[in-house]
Amino acid sequence: MASKELALRHDEPNLARLNLVLAPNRTELYEWARHIAFDAIGGVSVRCTAPRNALVPHGVDNDILLGLVNAVVLQGMPEDDTVRLTTRELLQLSGITPSARAYRNLQASLRRLQHTAYDVTDSWYDGSRHRWRSVSFSLIVRLGAEDNTADVTNAGQWRAQTLLAIRLDDSLISNIRAGHILPLDFEMLARLSQPLTRNLFRTLSFQRDQVGQEPVLAFAVPLNTWATHLGMHEMRLDTVMRSLKPAHEELIAIGFLREVEYRGRGRARTVHYTFASAKSAAVDPEAIAVLARYGVSGGRALTLAQAYGSEAVQRAVSVLEALLQTDYRSKIRNRAGMLSDILESPEKYDTLLRASEKTTDEARVAKSAPAADKSEQADPDTATVPRKARSAHVILLGQYDDTAERRDLRDRATALYVEGHVSSLDLIGLLHQETAVAQAQIEMWEQNARK
Repeated sequence: MASKELALRHDEPNLARLNLVLAPNRTELYEWARHIAFDAIGGVSVRCTAPRNALVPHGVDNDILLGLVNAVVLQGMPEDDTVRLTTRELLQLSGITPSARAYRNLQASLRRLQHTAYDVTDSWYDGSRHRWRSVSFSLIVRLGAEDNTADVTNAGQWRAQTLLAIRLDDSLISNIRAGHILPLDFEMLARLSQPLTRNLFRTLSFQRDQVGQEPVLAFAVPLNTWATHLGMHEMRLDTVMRSLKPAHEELIAIGFLREVEYRGRGRARTVHYTFASAKSAAVDPEAIAVLARYGVSGGRALTLAQAYGSEAVQRAVSVLEALLQTDYRSKIRNRAGMLSDILESPEKYDTLLRASEKTTDEARVAKSAPAADKSEQADPDTATVPRKARSAHVILLGQYDDTAERRDLRDRATALYVEGHVSSLDLIGLLHQETAVAQAQIEMWEQNARK
């Protein structure tokens, strides 16, 4: 997978907002309930109950849950709602360095996530039906583990090669499948040293970049409500402030927060967060739709769209369409796979397009020339496709169809393309160009064509 994609992760907004896993590294709780209002969206009502003699999910369990969400995305939203990966792969997706201790902790984390029950009342947003719901669930519905090694030493002890099959709750999976997820800067997240800090980063990331809204510059919340939300149950407020101080300092140091300020006194005290940047990493839905039209799966489309951006996606589509107008089209068996590869290696395909278009044009000229005898006639199986105006329009992706002035530019560029004066890459270079820039470029081509 390309390095750009590895730097990106996604969060499910309900998990980021509801904070179902307590932030502290340690807890003695086997149940908790939360009925609070801490943001503009509305109230949160959640009850969490662990099995007898067990603890509720906490600390690093949040990192594991995030790893599972991203496994779902990267594996293209499996139809059976089950992700399959090794323990090592899950730890890496969770930002945890694999080790014998990490494998033991992973086993305990997954069991807590599987056996703990949640009751969410009117606080779970259904991204597929666009409404608030009450749901009761366990985050993991089914967990299977299998060692793919002949070594029976320490049977039952997880190791790097242990294969996991993990089915998540359908309320969570359906939201991911519907695209109800938020981008998360994994490079920034990976620099955070403690589960509490990573939890705070995810929760504040949701408040900054909510789905379908412009990013905000600041967020304020009563400190006692914030402590309850983070799982700092029954702590004095001065203890809460001391516990949050290292996390706040780290979030400022990595450039996520610009300032943290406490205002007021006693139980009226509030904490005010100012974000260092209001830049949103939201994905253009049109880019996802374009990739989906070419057969790229939902999770892969989302990852590619965020990793490379809308303009790169549209350019890659134009390169693919241009290749389909050359003799190279017979070698294209998997358009979705090629589109992904074009995004990851654009220079390689620019070179391939130049060579393929040159070969196709030369074959076209040879075919149109008078043949000395039948032996020199073109083989029907290698007959070339003539350049057509429609091909030029497809390559330009309709970006010159909105006004009469731009349609005139489209038609002039198309005529130059059909007559062989400009290449497909020349047309692709017009994508996203302002009218004046495109006008100057086409005029230069026309002057060269008249010489």
